[in-house]
Amino acid sequence: MAFESVNLEADLKNCQIPEYYHGDWYSQEGGEGVTAVINQNSWGGLNCYDIRNANGSVSSDDLESRILLKDPNGECFYCHYVLYRTPNVLQYRKTTCATRSQGLAPELESLCGKRPFTEELITQYRTDPVNVNCKRTFEGVYHFSYEKQEGQGGICETQDSTIYACQLPGSPYVDNQVFYLNYGKCRDVSTSREQRIRYQCMGTWAGENGYTYAGIANTVEKDPRERFKCLLTRLDQRPADNKYRWVRSRFSDCRSLQSTYAGYERLVVSPIPPTSTYTTPACNLPRNLTGTWFTMGEADTQVNINETHIMMKQKIDEYTYRETYFSCQQTYGTRYLMTAITVGRCEVDFICWDIVPRHHSIVRYRTGRPNRLTEDEKNNPNYREIKFRQACDFLSFTIDRKKTNWKYGVLILDPPNPVPCPIAGRYRFNQNARNRSDLITTVIRGVTERPRVKVDCRNVQSEFKSCSGDMTKIEIDAEYCETVDYKGRPIGEYDEPDRILTCVGYWMEDMKSYLMTYDEEDAISNFRCWVYKRISWTEIVLSRSARATCDPRQEATSYTPDQGASLSLELSESERLFDMCPQRYDDGYYPYRKPLAIYVMAGSSHLTSYLPVIGTLLFTLFSFFLH
Repeated sequence: MAFESVNLEADLKNCQIPEYYHGDWYSQEGGEGVTAVINQNSWGGLNCYDIRNANGSVSSDDLESRILLKDPNGECFYCHYVLYRTPNVLQYRKTTCATRSQGLAPELESLCGKRPFTEELITQYRTDPVNVNCKRTFEGVYHFSYEKQEGQGGICETQDSTIYACQLPGSPYVDNQVFYLNYGKCRDVSTSREQRIRYQCMGTWAGENGYTYAGIANTVEKDPRERFKCLLTRLDQRPADNKYRWVRSRFSDCRSLQSTYAGYERLVVSPIPPTSTYTTPACNLPRNLTGTWFTMGEADTQVNINETHIMMKQKIDEYTYRETYFSCQQTYGTRYLMTAITVGRCEVDFICWDIVPRHHSIVRYRTGRPNRLTEDEKNNPNYREIKFRQACDFLSFTIDRKKTNWKYGVLILDPPNPVPCPIAGRYRFNQNARNRSDLITTVIRGVTERPRVKVDCRNVQSEFKSCSGDMTKIEIDAEYCETVDYKGRPIGEYDEPDRILTCVGYWMEDMKSYLMTYDEEDAISNFRCWVYKRISWTEIVLSRSARATCDPRQEATSYTPDQGASLSLELSESERLFDMCPQRYDDGYYPYRKPLAIYVMAGSSHLTSYLPVIGTLLFTLFSFFLH
């Protein structure tokens, strides 16, 4: 490592220790407590002789220094390899005594580079610590179980053991520099105790082998041996249930912490919801919202809704997730004032949900900007009315007034209830895609169940159909045998569709028709959003989204990723004599309407078979005009 020389002259008067090292420091060396005073010219009774600073900065907590010190008699010289960890924590290694050679003092490079260091890193704590934000150590509300390496041991698991570290952003008060560690007592664990300790954060730093260390100080403890503690964890832990492991030292020395499983006190920490009186529900959500939902607005998020709460579980990465709870407080029309809390966080926000009444398996919504209670509003018994006027004002739903192409968020019932598809009939199609993998191709699902009769297929076409047999399904086949026999019947009896899409819901928004489908064989997303449009009596165009969300820029002809699409289909009507696939089209303008139509399920060569259908149609039309 290259070091920049601060003083190339071995002159005591010119060797000055930087100001950020000055102060009174405590450490444990050889099992005993040591207090060292560092000033401009000396380090714990040793005079500064020469100093070098490596590349680094105090602001990034990665400064390294090598200081050549000598005792007051000038007989022994020592090299201190110092690591600036935080404004309150230093770590250093030191060499053994080196004497003068032929009357000359040793050079810093030779003593610090060739002479071995006597011990591992010694940790020093500032006895009069400066204020350090706790955000890098703990932030939020947590529950923990603990086990001590003394006595008979045992893991204490109780709800009373919590960590409370709530820092208000920009707060000038002490809440940004301290956190509370509340120990709960377990009857069957002799080493457990009921105790509440307020710790001041001394700072957090990255150590060797990927470990993260933190220094803390008991704010009421006078004995420095018991006052300072060292914590260790790893930021790359892969917990299956958001639980992280920490270990704490018995005294101030960090050398006793070897891993997240080796330490005086082992903690398993998991986030919990904050306790607040503002999260008690005061209104009800629509009953038809109850259930489990898939949301298109947040990736990999599961939503559970009951009569009073909305619970969102969002997957952050492969191993961690975030849970948010919304509690209904006040409602007017389609707007619902909710209090929002996140598990492991301290804040309680008031957020307004504008929920469009449910249709099919679809719920559309939008949320406004979060608001928090001020001190004056907390003392007002009508705080809900005040927050409703603020949070549920229609202006609060638009963060950027220039952004006019916003769309509703969409919740999809999971698993969904099928609905009749808005597009029915039999069509041929042409497909367009930027990537070949996005095209619909023939799917081989395994070995056939029985031997197949050889079919001389002379006409292979693409097929897109939704017929009267199951109006909730759309079957897509890239290569369909369209050859018929002399009676006009298809001979391709073994053809199976490549894709079977289940229609979940459809609607119109911003003069665009949207369709949600479900396909359990889709490797990208089980749910897909389609934009569709009828361009003539026999032609329809559709565009499939890249995932479950339709981009506001996506049109019915889009197929490029820059518009959020992956595939477009151009449909042309192609119904044959015996297909029984009548055309049907609904643009979704009013998705709550049940279609006033009668679908003929099968054909007949006798007029008597149509009489019940005609009678039912006349009776329905007569009843409709009477009302």
